[in-house]
Amino acid sequence: MDFSASYDKTTKIITALVGILMLVVLASMWISLKAAGTGLPLVFMAVVSFISVILPYGFSVTKYQLNNEELIIFRPFGNKKILLTSIASAAIIDPKLLRWSWRIFGSGGMFGYYGTFGNKQLGTMKWYLTRKDRIVLITTVNNKKLLLSPDDVDAFIKAYEQTRNRY
Repeated sequence: MDFSASYDKTTKIITALVGILMLVVLASMWISLKAAGTGLPLVFMAVVSFISVILPYGFSVTKYQLNNEELIIFRPFGNKKILLTSIASAAIIDPKLLRWSWRIFGSGGMFGYYGTFGNKQLGTMKWYLTRKDRIVLITTVNNKKLLLSPDDVDAFIKAYEQTRNRY
């Protein structure tokens, strides 16, 4: 079963502002470098800017899928698969639990919130979020924590429980 993963307002704003900022910086550099008669630094900055947008997009979440064997987190640069037998629990959590979380490595708003994060209450966790108002906490049998943000968290939990009950 597929579960959509739409962006929240903050993600949309951060993504748009960073994109506009990159265009403004590139345009101002182009004007300056054109006046100076050189183009090589502009090419370098264009490549860096392109990579700075493509990498966050490539690791962003597009949807989630539960099937009989695994949970799949769909991303443009490769899907993340978690065997259902490795999942100990799945529960909806209060978004307030994410307050004061810090990013260890990942994206904090551009095309979503993903990567490794930590906080005092939950410890170290992997985020695969597109929004912060609807959150499912997956705990593995090895006590690793994954956070997901399907648009319909109730349907996701129900589908997970039905799938797990088949075992």
